[in-house]
Amino acid sequence: MHQTNFMQKNIIWSLVFLFCSSFVSAQTVFHSLEDVWKYADDHNITLRVAGYDYQKAVYAQRAAAGSLLPQINATGSATDNTALQTTLIPAEMFGGPAGQYKPVQFGQKYIYNGGYTAQLDILNLQNWLNAKIARQNAIASKDSAANFRRNVYQQLASQYYSYLLMKEAAALAGRSMLISDSVNQSMARKFSEGLVSKPNADVASINFERARQSFITSQYQLLTAGNNLKLLLDMEVSDSVRIDDDWNNGMVRSLQDQPFADDPGLRLAADQVQTGMLQQRLAGSSFFPVVSVLYSNTTQQNDNKFEPFSKGPEWFPARYWSLKASWQLFNGGSRYYGLKKARITTLEKQMWLENSRKQTATNDANLKLAAAKAGELVMSTKKVMDLAYDNYEHITNRYAEGINTQDDRLSAFSDYITYQNQYLNNLSDLLVQMYLIKLRQMDFK
Repeated sequence: MHQTNFMQKNIIWSLVFLFCSSFVSAQTVFHSLEDVWKYADDHNITLRVAGYDYQKAVYAQRAAAGSLLPQINATGSATDNTALQTTLIPAEMFGGPAGQYKPVQFGQKYIYNGGYTAQLDILNLQNWLNAKIARQNAIASKDSAANFRRNVYQQLASQYYSYLLMKEAAALAGRSMLISDSVNQSMARKFSEGLVSKPNADVASINFERARQSFITSQYQLLTAGNNLKLLLDMEVSDSVRIDDDWNNGMVRSLQDQPFADDPGLRLAADQVQTGMLQQRLAGSSFFPVVSVLYSNTTQQNDNKFEPFSKGPEWFPARYWSLKASWQLFNGGSRYYGLKKARITTLEKQMWLENSRKQTATNDANLKLAAAKAGELVMSTKKVMDLAYDNYEHITNRYAEGINTQDDRLSAFSDYITYQNQYLNNLSDLLVQMYLIKLRQMDFK
């Protein structure tokens, strides 16, 4: 029995050493959940990609706005007519006989041409609406990045508070393990002396093993939560992290007094409604004409010598203004049905937005209720757990004085473990409500 206890203690201390080597020698220290969120803003891959997507949407907005400006094109060419085209002209134009043709070549060997054109659509609803849609897409991309940020923050908070919960569980499991180890050794000694029965000794041994299992589980869950947190922070698994934070029940009461912020999911739904309305207007814009004004200014030089940079023959200019209108009068009804489809799509998005608002209001009300319930239950179960522990110590002292039996002591310890598990379950629920409330109070803009 002594050798078994020695091996068990070696296993426990090995786990403690593993835990300490992974967290105590930390290079990155977080003192609060806000520290973790701040670090994630610069390192989390999802948040960084969302930032890039927003930048691309801004560039797309600027590109769409550029279509509203005049389009200016410059052209230039140099032509070498190695063989001029031959044309047959009636010979009688040159004093020749009628009915015959004289081959002649028109043109010169080198032709230089240069100029520019400028065009501006003075009435083009599609370009104007496309620019507005691109602007709305940039707004939606920003709100989408905020929504991604909230989701990442929630994942980080889940792992962060899992760490704190496992830290609390490890502390309680360590205390329970020490108690059960003391009882187990006492029972083993008295069993060898014939003072207690084999079933009582077995119960004490079982309680110790269960306490040891809880301690082992909490240690490995603590390490797992740390590894998951590192992944979300874009760290290597070999990087060392330490969390110097603790929870208290007053944090929930103080959080409940603060108002909730706008839900980025709702803003994103509202953006979709605005985009749908613009898409509907874009579909309707195809019924209107496109009116453009065009200015062209070109010049040309002809020469039989290759001297493009000389003051050779005269340059001949050509300039003109043009006002052009185009209007598609009929295309088989596709524009009409496309417009009706866009109207239905907008109506659907408006319905979902209204439903999302109601759902968010309900979720917020239920969140406050769940947080209040969790806070009260944690205080109550902790009080019961502490009383159970005091009762166990009291019965242990009475057992040492010969007043209570060993069965009373084992029963008191079993009650303490039961209430400890209830406390940890309620604490887990409380920590979840805490970070959900924190997220709803953050303004993700």
